[in-house]
Amino acid sequence: MKHEERKQHQTHDADTFLEYRKKQEQVHLNRIKGSTNPLDAILTIELNTTELCNRKCVFCPRHDSSVYPNRNLNMSVDTAEKIAKHLADANYTGRISFSGYSEGLLNKSFPDIVFTFRKHLKDNLLECNTNGDMLKRKPQLILDIYNAGLSMFYINLYDGPEQASTFVKLMDEAGVSKSKYSLRAHYNLKDYGLKLNNRSGVIDWIGFEDHDIEALKGKPCHYPFYKMFVDWNGDVLFCSNDWGKERKIGNIAKQTLEEVWMADDMKEIRQRLKHGDRSQSPCNKCSVKGDLFGKPSFDLINKHYESSDNRND
Repeated sequence: MKHEERKQHQTHDADTFLEYRKKQEQVHLNRIKGSTNPLDAILTIELNTTELCNRKCVFCPRHDSSVYPNRNLNMSVDTAEKIAKHLADANYTGRISFSGYSEGLLNKSFPDIVFTFRKHLKDNLLECNTNGDMLKRKPQLILDIYNAGLSMFYINLYDGPEQASTFVKLMDEAGVSKSKYSLRAHYNLKDYGLKLNNRSGVIDWIGFEDHDIEALKGKPCHYPFYKMFVDWNGDVLFCSNDWGKERKIGNIAKQTLEEVWMADDMKEIRQRLKHGDRSQSPCNKCSVKGDLFGKPSFDLINKHYESSDNRND
C-alpha cells in the first residue's frame, strides 16, 4: 500500500469514531439552524435489515447462538418503501444507517432497499456498516450498492490490520473514492476498538460487573433523544441497545414518523432517563453510559416537552 493510502486510510478506533460522529452531529445542527421541531432531534435512523450474521464476535450477543440465534428474517423492499415514504413525508433530514444487529449484506434485497431509500430521500446521508466479507466474495456488490445510492461504507476489520490493504484494493478496483468508505479497527483484544457495553444485559461474558451498572444510576441517557432503531419488519425499539427487544414503541412502516418518535411511551421513557432513572428494564441491566453524544437533541426534546406542558396547563 502506498504511503498516501496508509495515511488516508488509518483505521478508526472508538475515540476517533466518536469525534467523527460529533462532527457529523454539528453538520446536522447547522442544517436545521436552531429548529424547535422535535423530529429534527433525530440524528440517525438505524435499520436492522436482516436477522442474519455470518460471524460470532465475542462482544456481540451472536457470539452465543443460544442467546441470539440467526433467523432468516429480512426486511422486504415493500417494507422499505413504506418506511422511506413516511420519512420523506416528514421531511426527515438526518442520517440513515444500515447497521443494526446483523450483517445487512446478507439480505439479498439490500441493493434494492438502498435504492428505495435513495428514491425517497434524495439528499440524506445513507451509510452502511459491514464486516466486508460479502464484498470480498462478490465484488460486484460494491458497485451495485453505490449505484443504488449509498453514500458511505464503514468496513469493520475484525481479523487484523492486514485486512486494510485488501479493502483498499477492492475499492480502488471498483473506482470508489477514498472519501466514500472508512475502515474501522475491531481487532484490538483489549476493547475491539469499541465503547464496549453489555448490550442491555444480554451478554455477560466481557467483564461488566453489577457495580459498573450501579455507577450509572442517576445519570441521564441521550439515546432515545437522538436515535431511532427500526427492526427488519418496521418495528421501532425505544433504544438501539435493546438487543432483547423488550420495548417496542410502534411501527414506522405503519405509522408516521411523528406518531412513533413522539409516542406517549417514548415520552415516559425520556422523562425517566432525563432524570437518570434507569430502574426499569432493560435500562436497569444496561452498562451504556449514554451521555457521550446527542446532548443538543436531548435539550431540543426536553424544551419541546416543557413548552407543550406549559401550553396545556
